[in-house]
Amino acid sequence: MFDSDVELSKVASKSRKPVILYDSDSDFEDSKPTRAASSKRGSTRGGGTGRGGSSRTSAAARKKETNDATEETVAEDEFDILAKTKPKRGRPSRETKPVKPRAGRGRKKASVLRDISDGEDDGDDDYAAGAKASRKSMTGAKGKSRQTTFDEISLPPKEPIYDPAISKSLAKQYPDPYWHELSPTTSTSDRIDLIDEEHQLDLLPYNISDQMAMTGITLSPDGTMLATFGSTGQVNIWDVETFECLISLRDMSEPNIDEFFVGQFTPNSEYLIVGGKLKDRKRWSEADEDNHILPCPLKVFNVLTGEVISRLEGHSEEILCLKSVVYKGENYYVTTSQDGYIRRWHMDSDWVVLLDTKEVEDGVTCMAFTVSFVPNTGNRFFVASTDDHVTLMDLENCAIVQRFDPIYSSYCDCGKFVELVEQPLAQEIQGSAVAVDGSPSNPEDTGALPAAFSNNSATEPSTPYAYFITRGVELLDAENNTVSSRPNTCTLHRLVYPTEPDGKFELQEVRRYYHDEYMSNSWLIRITSNGRYLLAPTLNGQVFVFSIATGQVTGILRDHDTIEVRDCKFHPTRNLLFTCSDDGTVKAYRSVFRPKQHGEAESGAQLASEEATDAQQKVLQLDSMEPESPQTVAVSPLASLKEGIETMAVHEVEPTVRDDASPTSALSAPQNGSKCDTKSTQKNKVSIAESG
Repeated sequence: MFDSDVELSKVASKSRKPVILYDSDSDFEDSKPTRAASSKRGSTRGGGTGRGGSSRTSAAARKKETNDATEETVAEDEFDILAKTKPKRGRPSRETKPVKPRAGRGRKKASVLRDISDGEDDGDDDYAAGAKASRKSMTGAKGKSRQTTFDEISLPPKEPIYDPAISKSLAKQYPDPYWHELSPTTSTSDRIDLIDEEHQLDLLPYNISDQMAMTGITLSPDGTMLATFGSTGQVNIWDVETFECLISLRDMSEPNIDEFFVGQFTPNSEYLIVGGKLKDRKRWSEADEDNHILPCPLKVFNVLTGEVISRLEGHSEEILCLKSVVYKGENYYVTTSQDGYIRRWHMDSDWVVLLDTKEVEDGVTCMAFTVSFVPNTGNRFFVASTDDHVTLMDLENCAIVQRFDPIYSSYCDCGKFVELVEQPLAQEIQGSAVAVDGSPSNPEDTGALPAAFSNNSATEPSTPYAYFITRGVELLDAENNTVSSRPNTCTLHRLVYPTEPDGKFELQEVRRYYHDEYMSNSWLIRITSNGRYLLAPTLNGQVFVFSIATGQVTGILRDHDTIEVRDCKFHPTRNLLFTCSDDGTVKAYRSVFRPKQHGEAESGAQLASEEATDAQQKVLQLDSMEPESPQTVAVSPLASLKEGIETMAVHEVEPTVRDDASPTSALSAPQNGSKCDTKSTQKNKVSIAESG
């Protein structure tokens, strides 16, 4: 058998007989020789005028062939057989292909490893050796070929993706405190618990602002620092006690335009990982009506020096969510992006050095928004808000476990697990579920009571479950594209776990939260909850406070301008609530208890004086409680940051400090003309840091 034209020409050269090969595309009738044997050889498959062949035979060659006829070693008939069996270049012949066993429907075919020549070098002997090895692997004793049966194939046992016993063991070994960190029952701290007529949210007299849209906020692990992210590529870090701007971070080496949306402190608060959008400074996109989008990396800032020490490349569009998680003792970041991919980043013990990264295998999702880890599964599974639905995913295998039905007509851009303090209730009025304030729990109810509300939601599943809250965007009205086709709602779900390995999860809708003035048909808006209330921002500067148990609106915050409120966050240990908006400000609130007054009217001045007194008393109470806390014995990251800033200011060669600004505020002044203002009451000294 010959594996190439070169091998064929070698045999012909030994036999002293010319090899006549013809190209399949040439005119065979015009160029065929007079000898029938030569024409027969030239007409075989694969014949041509390649290396070692000629389309015409000279008289001298024919004379030499006659004189050397005694030296022929290959007969013409045998030569024809060999020519017919010559394979094509780069491919094995038909006779060398292994016979695949038949497989019925739903069964996998047995695969046999074959070495196939790549066809790059027609003159080497790799193909012959490969074919020999292939035949040897398929033959039994004495070269007889046989098929491998399925009984002889030993496959490793398939492990179930979700196993209740394994998840329970992981949950005990690696607790997941993220989903219930705001539950008032887990700590005796002064966090906000009630929001109603007697427990009102008072706006603190601080103005945390900058000359950019505030797109996101995050707290340090110990809760002493607040980081704000904005559209100018700047991160400001604030002290939550004095609300001073400690330092501003910016990537000074970045030639393009940064916009930051999300971020996370490392556990020791030494580094801050941020993500968002990177745009080409010199290129415009007509489709986006903005600068052209570039691949968007995660950037790791040193909080003290402000330097970017690492960049994590992977996403092609803006990063919309960033979560840090510990799984089986290993550190991971999980990010979502508008490019439709969810990526897992395996980090070293310092949360800075990248070990490896992998995308979740998904070829369907267009946009991925937020992720929230499923409670009591050891941080292996998480639910992601993708397109118009939510998807259950496996962190370990980076694979999709289960997709759920669509929830909103456009997209679902936020979802998170919560630990409820009060179980959701429903009031049945004329066969429909209605909240206490009279608004329907589901504006699409047609009179039939949903199954989740039967018997006032007293029938809860006997299997393990967790509560999950989502919010989304509806399609716009086709007439003018300004009004949503359906009312905006937030939805409370119950995720029921399967009891058998690889069983199906069930996502049950419990209730929808709705109000006539609740308008949130804008993307990149995040909800939050403390287990008792749901805070839902809007696109017109308001934040609605829904009671999770009753669905009643217990308050509406209207302190931002009439523009999108992007994020809101409860402080996990203090009586503080933060909201940020595209108006460039962050509002801080504190819950104040005021018992109802009956029969005695109070003037506006008296009420304002009482509110100011209550706020000052709360500040004094917090200041007095901090030194007594056993957690403050060690040096806090905030104290370390302040000490580092002061040290850097002292060693500055020529500090550019204004007459009315301290060295600390001058060091933390933002770049490129933006400002970072803090204003307090007369008790606290006014501190303004700006550069221009």
